[in-house]
Amino acid sequence: MDYEDIKKRLKIITENPVKGIPEEEMAKVRKKIAEKAPKSKEIYDEIKDLIPGGTQHQLVIKDPFALTMKKNLGTKMWDIDGNEYIDYLMSAGACILGHSYPPLREEMQKLLDDLDPNTYWNTEWELKALKLLRKHVPSVEKVTYFQSGTEADMAALRIARVFTGNEKIIKFSGSYHGWSDQLMTDIHIPYSGTMEADGIPRGCYKDIVNVPPADINALEEALEKYTQKRAGVAAVLVEPFGAESGSIPVPPDFNKQIKELCDKYDVLLIFDEVVTGFRMSLGGAQEYLGVIPDLTVFGKILTHGYPSTGAVGGRSEILDVCTGDVETGGKHAFIGGTIRGNPLSIAATYWTIKLIEESNAIEKAAKAGDDLVKKLNNLFEDHDRPYFAYNYKSCIHYETYSPVAMDIRDAENIPKAVFRKKCVDDIATVLLSEGIITKYGNRAFTCMQHTPEENDKFVEAFEKVLNMIPKY
Repeated sequence: MDYEDIKKRLKIITENPVKGIPEEEMAKVRKKIAEKAPKSKEIYDEIKDLIPGGTQHQLVIKDPFALTMKKNLGTKMWDIDGNEYIDYLMSAGACILGHSYPPLREEMQKLLDDLDPNTYWNTEWELKALKLLRKHVPSVEKVTYFQSGTEADMAALRIARVFTGNEKIIKFSGSYHGWSDQLMTDIHIPYSGTMEADGIPRGCYKDIVNVPPADINALEEALEKYTQKRAGVAAVLVEPFGAESGSIPVPPDFNKQIKELCDKYDVLLIFDEVVTGFRMSLGGAQEYLGVIPDLTVFGKILTHGYPSTGAVGGRSEILDVCTGDVETGGKHAFIGGTIRGNPLSIAATYWTIKLIEESNAIEKAAKAGDDLVKKLNNLFEDHDRPYFAYNYKSCIHYETYSPVAMDIRDAENIPKAVFRKKCVDDIATVLLSEGIITKYGNRAFTCMQHTPEENDKFVEAFEKVLNMIPKY
């Protein structure tokens, strides 16, 4: 499905009234989950007194309670009550080979026989891993590791500011680049400002400039405006496929236009490839799109979810500001972290890339994604619904209520967006009750092990969702 078709279909959904799953139906769903998973409920009732919100994981479905998982393998997960689930969350996209992939697990176990993750010295795994990474992502001449994608994004901004001597960072509204103070503005829903930023001094945002999603003219206006000011623009920070891995899609040539503007105004281009990393190609979204950024941020998929996961790569001259050496003019972007670049993370990087390479995981996962999208669209058409699905290889989006696409600059749309978000969450809960785990209720990730039969089960579960939603 192309960009114009997606935009047209989103417009139809957002401009028309919607109905959610009736509460009496949701009550039955919650009862079903409670009856299937009593041990999970018992643990949740205790653990919610120890953990804020009852779980450490922000993407976990908590309606009516968070499940306690005991085992995973391939595409499957089993909870403590013995219930089986087909997983389409895949560790928030980090897992493309499949859970507990035996060749990867075996190599990690061998590593731990020799080296503790707390080894605070160089290891040969760094040389092996980073040479392999650079083979596939040639834009990353040097790489430095962090504990998470959030830290890597923070570091990328600091590195860009030190290298350029400028302070402003331009990002696109609606994009999520981790939860550091300065980037917690206009996240998830465009134009939401500081709605999700309680506890953060507003001064943290003074050098962050948000521009509307997929608006190249607005980007050029911002570059024109701020490059003439004393603070200047250090970098443009981009999710290559648009906010939330394509939930707010961008035109096909959008990234090339961004790169041209960055070159024109002499600012750095940062690609946030925390999700897109090895799902589009082994060279990342940058290889897939034919656009070379100055800095690249990597996250969880770099190590297939093994902790701790985050890295920044780029041209040598840019990364060298991390040292503060004389060659860099003494400029110093201080970075730290006791366990960054630890043997577990580095070896996981090497084996993840090598095993993706050997297994053709990217194309296998993409084929599973294509199959799922086709089947969902057939389902929506059969039920005469305006819903639709699309994918960027193994990153799948299925739009029903499209809360993120609501323009909340119109105050009347704020309660509508909130209601639509609840409707999407209800879909996730119903799918969970049918043994299907998704990202929220509108996204999925396929791995190389998802089968057409498992996709059929996803579609069968979704048909039950559709039968609960009144026609309108």
